Amino acid sequence: MGVTISKFDWKKYGKSKERELHLLLREAKRIVWETDEPWSRERFGRPPYLSRTMVLICILRIYFKMTYRDVEGLLRANETLRKELELSEVPDHNTIQRATEKMPADYLRRINDKITIKFKKRGMTLPSMRQDSV
Repeated sequence: MGVTISKFDWKKYGKSKERELHLLLREAKRIVWETDEPWSRERFGRPPYLSRTMVLICILRIYFKMTYRDVEGLLRANETLRKELELSEVPDHNTIQRATEKMPADYLRRINDKITIKFKKRGMTLPSMRQDSV
């Protein structure tokens, strides 16, 4: 009467999460670039990060339930992700927080709904997707 211990395939799980991240970014990027910008550039001060790039960073933070500091660390540690987001420099956690606060809630809701619909059509869900969408 022994206990059977099943092995969990962590390598397969890691690859699955990596594919999920790249699929999310690809779809979110397409949707964000097809949608109007959430705000326009100001004419003075330091040149800001592109608003659409900040939307994508916000989406990553929301979907993967990360703090502002965590998403900053993820971007600093992951060169591939920085390239995919077309970031030459990583915004710090305060910049990410200010961009999130500046973003209209309705704008984020529309983007989330479009991403959710796209994934549900494929029979997929992501960690933070609202189940009442569609």
